[in-house]
This record gives sequence, structure tokens and C-alpha cells, in this order.
Amino acid sequence: MDAHEIPPPLRSELKIRKIVQGGETLYVVKEPDKQEYYRFEPSQYRMLSMFDGRSDLQKLLAKFNAESKDIEYDIEALDELVQSARDFDLLKRTRRQDNAALLERLRQERKKKMLQGKGSLLWMRYELVNPNDFFNKIIDHIRFFWTPAGVKTCIAIMVIAAISVLLQLERFGADFERVYFHSQQGLMGFLGIWLVALGAIALHECGHGLTCKNYGGDVHEMGFLLLAFQPCLYCNVNDAWLFPSKRHKIYVALAGVWVEMLLGALAAFVWFFFDVGNPIGRIAYILMTVSTASSLFVNLNPLLRFDGYYILTDLLEVPNLRQNALALWSWTLKTKLFRLDEEPPFIPSAREKKVYLTYGVLTCLWLGFILGFVAILGYDLVRQAFGFWGIIIFLYLVYRLFKTITGSWPSTLKELGAKMFWSTPERKKYSIVALAVLGLVLFVYSPRVKIVASGEVDAKHHIVYAPEDGFLSQVGYSKERSLRSGGQDQLFTLRSQALELETSNYQASLGAFKLARNAALAEDDRAGLRRAQIEIETLEEQLSVLEERRRSLRVGQPPGEWEVYGPPPKSLLGRFYSKGDKVIDLVSTKERKVIVILEQSDIALIENGQEARVRLLGSAMGVYPAEVRQIKPITKAQGPERLFAVELALTLPEKVQIPHLGMVGEAKILSARLPLWQHLLRKVRKLLRTDLWV
Repeated sequence: MDAHEIPPPLRSELKIRKIVQGGETLYVVKEPDKQEYYRFEPSQYRMLSMFDGRSDLQKLLAKFNAESKDIEYDIEALDELVQSARDFDLLKRTRRQDNAALLERLRQERKKKMLQGKGSLLWMRYELVNPNDFFNKIIDHIRFFWTPAGVKTCIAIMVIAAISVLLQLERFGADFERVYFHSQQGLMGFLGIWLVALGAIALHECGHGLTCKNYGGDVHEMGFLLLAFQPCLYCNVNDAWLFPSKRHKIYVALAGVWVEMLLGALAAFVWFFFDVGNPIGRIAYILMTVSTASSLFVNLNPLLRFDGYYILTDLLEVPNLRQNALALWSWTLKTKLFRLDEEPPFIPSAREKKVYLTYGVLTCLWLGFILGFVAILGYDLVRQAFGFWGIIIFLYLVYRLFKTITGSWPSTLKELGAKMFWSTPERKKYSIVALAVLGLVLFVYSPRVKIVASGEVDAKHHIVYAPEDGFLSQVGYSKERSLRSGGQDQLFTLRSQALELETSNYQASLGAFKLARNAALAEDDRAGLRRAQIEIETLEEQLSVLEERRRSLRVGQPPGEWEVYGPPPKSLLGRFYSKGDKVIDLVSTKERKVIVILEQSDIALIENGQEARVRLLGSAMGVYPAEVRQIKPITKAQGPERLFAVELALTLPEKVQIPHLGMVGEAKILSARLPLWQHLLRKVRKLLRTDLWV
């Protein structure tokens, strides 16, 4: 730049505030067109304020150096400062430049109307309205809420509401189950909860904006953003950066949580008088729980970039805490752990270094936990709903998410790998040999395929049904569920009053017809004798059938060794059973089997007679040898989603306690031998669910 060039003065419409932060003085300048903010050191601002549109750079330089006692500028530093001021659009513009800026502003306004997003993949922002004029109209009517009396009133309301809810915890818990697990099931229930939560968030953001307006800031932007693909609302209160009071900045950041807590307290008072079965009571309960939970567990969490984070940065007086902490932590890992040569992103003070490293570690742990949980849960949902192509898209989004969060780490790991394995001829030789050995192992080594699934112990069953309607009068097993021996092979006995009554009626009729036969015989009435004899023979046949049915009421033990799988005998005595009802379930005392459920892709590798191992939870023996005994489908649907039940017969050694029915465990079926690369391919295919690509 020419030393005799005259730089224009600062624009008159700029907002400039002097800020003292961490014992250091800074000047914050707001550019009104782009709504952007820039920080300058006192010496830089002093130089900028000397621009008068008449003095050239040489004169400005001489004047500044003559007046300054601690800092001296040279022409290169001044040139860089002027260029920065022009890039930031802080200098007075010509008419042509004003027209160009106006056209650019109109273009930006059109983009906002078209809902064009700004930001990154994880932070896509869409501006909807400019609430500044509306806030100007109402702020004077509600300033009471920021007075000491207003704050005390709000605190009293919150405390009374909290105590009242604690006194009704039993009702609160019952209503929670009704609202979130029963009455709100389905899409409409979820949509209702989401809309109420969205309304609470809207008031939350208005709290930020109105508090910023109360302390002298402007609020020109409200809208919604996609935070990690989750729709949220936002209010731009960057004017809080111009506040000289740290306390006012904290109030602006805390205002959203404050409004939600107050809203939840007011909703609690409504809930006291309305049952959640009423729409008013349900909305109040959702508002109370959602507002409180989101405030305490999300917005106040300083590890997320919500209100708690900005409160922490203002308290510590450390701007860009998250960005700097992650940058310094990343640089520390690269240089200390991986021994990479890299320039530090900045030079922090001893206090800042301690703060950055502590916050960086906590943030990495938190992000790892949350993103891991979301990735596992999301993968399972996508796998079930969309199959192969859904998983491919999901993995791509996870990769983009990982790349966005980790920044330069993918390229760093690539560089580290090249340095470790390919940087010298000797390392190249060792790497090639290692790859050759790995390939040999993958194609030559052929272990058996191990198919693992959970299962439950079962046995051969013999179910005994009631032969007739009747009451159980005798049971032939002990309270330990073992069948009685010693010639007592009776399993149970039923007593049928209907059968006894029917037998008595037939016997009475038989006696009457026998008397009629004797009378006809005495009177030599051959016709009467023949009729009586026919009736007697018919009744005797029916009585014989009834006697057979009565004998069937005494049910004997089946051949084999069995035990009863059911309630104790005393609980069955006197119980009525209809014909065909299940009375007793017998299970074999010598056989046990485990049933596991497998998918279509696993069944292709399994056949009868294959060896297996079963580990039962709570069993003293631990692992039981087993054998595949039977394979049968359990779903009618054809294709890759078809399920199969595989029966594994356990081998039970002598003098070992037989596993109880219902015990659960893990079964490992040893299938055919396959090269190791096919094992890995099989795991990848199961992970991606390529069987569901259609």
C-alpha cells in the first residue's frame, strides 16, 4: 500500500463498546449490515479512531507513535490493520460502495425469505422474523420482571410450585406414566408433546431476546435451526457482546432457562386443578415436565453449546471456550501422544491452559458418550426400518458427522499411518511383509463358524387333559412336584357329579324295567316281556359306557420318568375342569433342550447333528455340550426376514443337577469351516444387512 494513501474514517453507524474482560480492555465493534462483531485491542482501536479522511498513512503513523508510550506501529502493521478494517467493512464507503452494499443486503433479505440455511451440517440456521420492532413496543410494559421485586416474585412462584409438586409425588409419578406411556402412544401423541415443547422453546428464546432488549441491545433475528438434524428455535442476541457489564451478559444467557422454569411453575398450578385426562391438564403437565427437564438437564449443561455454556464463558471470562479448548486438546494429543510436529493454535496463559484442557477432556468424554449412544440407537432403528440402503446412508451421515466434529483428525491419522508404516524403505519392507502374512492368514486359516444366540431351557412335555367335566378330588404327586411311586401309579382323579347323577338315573330306570319284566313274566305277557328285555339291554349298554367314562376319571401315570411342571397339589384340589382342559403338564426328568431363534442368513450354515456349546446363567456346571436336533421355521413370511427355531439337545452328565426349565443362557453352534476372510465378510454383511437390500 502507498504510504501517502489516505484511509477513510470509521463508519458513523458502527456500534462500539469498551469491554473489560479478564483484566484486559477490548473494543467490540458491531457492523450493522451483516450483524457481525469484531474485537480490537486498545492500540488498534486508537489507530482506527485517528482515521479522519484527510491524513495519509505516513502522517497517521507519525502521529500515533508520537502519542503512544507503550506501542509503536510500523508501516506494515498499519497496512495490515487498514486491510482488516476494509475486509470487515468498517470504513466509510463511497456512494458506489453504498449502492453495492445495499444490493447485497437486499440479496441477503431475499435469501432469508426463501429460507436458505446458513451454517454447517450440524448447525443449519434458518431466519424467520426480525422481532426488534415488536420487542421495542412491549419492553416498556414488562420491565417489572427485571426489577428486584419482579425477580423475587418469580422465585417465590417457582419455590411454591416445587414444594407443591413434591407434596404430590405419587400423583406426579402416576400422571407421568399416563401421559408418556399410555395416553400419548402413537404418532399423534408424540406430535402433541413435540408441539407443546416447541411452544415452550419459543418462549424460552423470547426470554433471551427481551432480556437483551431490556439492557440496551437489539434483536434482529429469530428462526429455527437444525441442531444435529433436530429442529430447534433460536434467537440471535449477539448484541450482548457489546454490554460492558458481565452480569448483564449472564442475565441474557440465563433468561431462557428462567422463563422456562417460570413457565413450568405456572403450568404446575394449572395441573393442581385439572386431571391429565383433561386436555388442559395434559398440556399443563407436559409443559411442566418438558420445561423443567430441558432447563436443568440440557440448557444448563455447560458441555453443550446452550445457555449453560455461555454462562460459563462469561463467568470465566474466556471467549470461544469450546473452540479453543478442543483446538488446544487436539494439538496436545498430536504432539504429546503421537509425537507429531505441529505449531500450537495459540499461546494461552497458565490459567487459560488449565481451563481449556479441563473443559476439552470433559467435552470429548461427553460427546463420545452421547454420539456413541445416538449412533447405536440410530443404527438399530435404521436397520429395522430401511435395511441395507438405509444403513449405507446412515453410515455416510455418521462419517460426515465424525469428520465435522473431529476437524483435521482424519488427515492427521492418515499422516500418522504413513509416517509409521511407509516413511522409510525399511518400514515399507516390514509393512509389505506384514500385509503378505495377513493375506496368508485370511485365505489359509479356516476356523469353524461360531453362531451365537441366546436361548431358554425347555424339555419334552406330556400334557394331560381332563377326560370329563368334574372336580379334582385326588392328586398323585408330592409338593416337590415328583410323581408318587410304589405301585401308586394314579396321576389324578376327577369327581363328576353330572356323570354320577346320570348313572343313578340309568340305574333307577334299569330297576324299573326289571320289575316290569318280572311282572310280564308272571302274567305270561310275551309282548311286554320283549319290550322290557329290550329296554333292559339298552340301559345296561349305556351303563357300561358310563362305567367306562367313570373309570377314565382315574387318570394313571404315563410310561417314562416325569416330573410335574406346575403348581403344588393342594392348589389344584377341588378345582373344576371342563372336558379337554389342561390339568397337569409333565416334563421329562432325563432330557433338556435349548431353543434359540436364528435368522435366515444363519440357517444356511446349520444342519442337524452339528456340535454346540451352551452356557446357562446360574448353573453350577457352566457349559453344557449340545447337538442340533431340529430346525423349523416360526414365521410364515418368506425371504431374508424369516426366523427359525433351532432345538439344541443338551448332553447331561451323570450326578449333575438337571437345569431348570426357563433358565436362560448363550448357545454357540459350531458350524462349517470357512477361510477367515469369509468370517469377516459375514460379519460385515450382517452389520450392513445386505440380505435386506431389496
